[in-house]
Parts: sequence; C-alpha cells; structure tokens
Amino acid sequence: MAVVCTQIKEWVEEKVSKPIEEWEERQEKKCKDYPWYDPRGWVCWFVTVLVKVVRWVVVTVGKWVIRTVCTIVGAVLTAIRDVLVGIGDIIAGIVTLDWRRIVDGLIRIVIAVVLGAIRLGRMILGDTIGFIIDEIDTWRLRRYVRGLLEEKYSGDTLAQIKEAIGLDHGTFGLRLHATAYRTVLDSETPSPRDPAVANLVALHRSGSINLRELCGYEFTEGFWNRKRYKTVKKDVVVGGGGGGEFDNPISEDELDLYLRSGGTEGPRFIVLPMRDSALTTKVDTAREKGRELGLILTFERATKPVTKAQHIVHPGFDTGTANSSLTSFLIEVIGRTNKTNDDAAAQAELCHPVAVGVFRYTDSLRGLANNLRQSSCRLAGKDTSGVTFIDNTPDEVWKYVMIHELGHYFGLCHTDGLDRIMFSSRESTWWRGWLLPRLLLHIFVKGEPSFTLSEAKAAWSYIVANVNPECLGARPVGGPTVRTPAGVPAQTRHTGGDAGQS
Repeated sequence: MAVVCTQIKEWVEEKVSKPIEEWEERQEKKCKDYPWYDPRGWVCWFVTVLVKVVRWVVVTVGKWVIRTVCTIVGAVLTAIRDVLVGIGDIIAGIVTLDWRRIVDGLIRIVIAVVLGAIRLGRMILGDTIGFIIDEIDTWRLRRYVRGLLEEKYSGDTLAQIKEAIGLDHGTFGLRLHATAYRTVLDSETPSPRDPAVANLVALHRSGSINLRELCGYEFTEGFWNRKRYKTVKKDVVVGGGGGGEFDNPISEDELDLYLRSGGTEGPRFIVLPMRDSALTTKVDTAREKGRELGLILTFERATKPVTKAQHIVHPGFDTGTANSSLTSFLIEVIGRTNKTNDDAAAQAELCHPVAVGVFRYTDSLRGLANNLRQSSCRLAGKDTSGVTFIDNTPDEVWKYVMIHELGHYFGLCHTDGLDRIMFSSRESTWWRGWLLPRLLLHIFVKGEPSFTLSEAKAAWSYIVANVNPECLGARPVGGPTVRTPAGVPAQTRHTGGDAGQS
C-alpha cells in the first residue's frame, strides 16, 4: 500500500495545482523629477497600489490529506491481511504437521499487530511531522542537485535534464527502468559431463548443491535463515479461477524419485529462488524507498536459467572471490558489459539497474553489489554493475535487501543504526549514539528504516558524476554541452574501499 500512496501523492504534485488570483498590496515610492537644486524634487511620497498577480500554487494541504488518509487505510488493510495470512499458515501447519509454518504464522500475526499499532499510533502527529520533514528534505535535495547540474551542464542540455527530473516543478526524481531477475533451475537440463543424467542430479550427487534444500524440503541454515524457494511443475494443470499466486509444486516423494532415477522419472519442474509474492514485496519496497534518494524506479521482471554450481550457490566472502565471482555472473548470465572491454557501454548500463534474486551464498550474506565507479565514501569501482540478493523471512525485516544493495549500486556505503536502510551487521554496529531515543523518534516520525538526506545527496553526486546526460533526460541530438569544473582531473584513479555487502 505504501507505494500506492506515494504514487497518488505524486499524481497530485503533477496534476493538481491551481492558479490563485489574489490582490497583493504593494507600496511604491514616488518622486518628481526635478533638478537636484529644486526643492520640489526633495519631497517624495509613498503610493499604495493593488497589483493583480496569478501564481501557481501546489496544493500541499491536499497532498498531506491524501497521504494521511491513504496511509491509515493502508495500515489497517495490511494488518488485517497479515493477520489472516498468519491464521491461514497456522491452520495449514497444523493440518500438515509443519511446526515451522505454525511458528511463521504466529510471528506474522505478532508483527502485524505490533506494526499496525505503531503505524496507526503515529498518525496522530508523527506522520504530519514526517510529511513536513520529507517536503523540506525534497526541497533541499532539489537545491543540491541543481548545483551539481549547473556546475556540469549548460544550455539546452541543462534545461532538458531539469525538465526530465522535475527539478523546478512536478514530481522530482530520476526516472530509471530496472530489471528484477530471478535465476531458475530446470529439471530437464542435461549434465554437460554425462548427458544421460540431469544436471541438477549430477550437481546434487557431487555435493555442489543440495537439491532437497533448494526445493524446500531441508533447512541446513537454521530456522531464521530459511528461504522461500518455489518449485513449479511444467505439466499443465487445470484448476479453478481466482487470483493469487499460481502454485503447482513437486512433492517430496516426486523429488526423491527424480533424484533416484537420475532425472529420467518424475514430473518435469523448475525451481525459483523465491516466491512471486516475496519478489513483489522487495520490488515494491525498492520503488517506495528509492523515492527517498530521488529515484523513481520502475521494474520489469524476468528469469535467467543457471546451470553452474557457482551460479546457484554464490561464493560469499568466506571464499575470497565474492566480488570477482559476482562480476563473472553479471557478465556471463545477465549480459552486463565489462568496463575493461567497453567502458562506454558499461557506463551506459548504469541507467538500467539490474537486481538478481539468487538461491544462496556460501556464507551468511544476504546480498552483494557491484558499483561501477568509486564513490565518495571510497567504495571501490568494479568492472561491471549490478546486484544480487536472496530471500529471507520475515518480510518486515528482509524486504529492504534489494534497495539496500541498490544503494551500493549508486555509491552508498554501510552505516550504523537499525533505523537506517544501509545498516549492515557485518561492518556496522546496530548501536548508534543515543540509540533508544533515536530509534523511538525515528519510529514516531518515519515508522520504518529509511535513507537520510545526506545519503540522497551522496547518491546524486555519484549519479551526476557517472551517468550519461541522456540517462538524466538530455536529448542526444547534437550531443551534450558539458563543462568540466576547474581543478577536476579528466580521470580519477579508483583506489581503496570494499565491496557492497550485507
């Protein structure tokens, strides 16, 4: 619901403005024009005049009312939905004797009730304060971006960029089209070493992967690190109507038959690293939270088949090859460009972020990012750009993983504090000065983890410095007019910094 409320607010910014005719009282000084020595020119007087002016006024009050009403309705509906889903999980867990699902249902209900109470409680005053802060921060970010652009561009190019990102009026933000991928395993793919055996069976037998785990029948990483893998039979199944996510999973017995037979028996199926609903939650969160950085993201969804063990269980930092493996994966599987081969093409790809849902890492990583250029916080530039991430429950904790990694994509580094999206327990501390007062104030004003104005400025510094003017909205005809600020070298040597990680 949050992203819907944001879209409604943006529609108001774009469409709902009105000319207000008002009479403005002004005083003008009047003097007779005589030579300086003539006493008649020494006397002046003030005349009060009424000047009719027409101003375009954005209906800020309307935005606040619509946002508040939408947020209240959204909080209520979300709480009701989560409670009902939790009850359904408990019932299903009892019927199937699945204690994990019972616990998941209880956790979902508790989180729904607690967060619902917080969201409704802060509506009294906190949301209004948050709205005012957001409006001020947006104005300050606009002013900052204006300075960056005017320092680098001029003429028609500058005017086109300003119009494209809504710098002077309308909804402010860089419009970017991204792709949210999920890798996919196919039960029918033959092993390259022994075509008579299915590739998944060969990898399972060699110990490179645990197919029972990837199909959701074993949990080797503990209760709190469970993923929501999804299996879908390829055979067409005729079912009833209705909405919701399509489910046609293989059973544990069918999986055992597939493994015993080397892949020659049992139903044909595919395996996905997360359910459709889990991906939707992460995409919607990225769209909503991207606004805090001045990014208006739209996503298309796609799948990418993978067959190699290192593209199924990705090397983590325990292997020492996490970033080089990510670079290879982005180039080989996703089709990103290596900047050592074509720097211009790799730079152009920055305008199209890619976020890939994968099955797991060899360690406890939740996500990994490649930023193409070095950032202001000295995050070292990589050979290509893109991010990977995994699924985890509960959503209220792990739904931020995609936008966290995209923060690295745009040059942001980790920070301290549970109230920050860029927090990471690997490098940062959850304890930030005056933690409890800060956390309570943040919950009251924001209600959830967020980006700060300084992070938005850092992201835009990275964007303006590194993306093409066409990505910002300039028309390519005739080529852009670019000014290089005095004292800035044409090339910057990229050194130091660690990879984006979670």
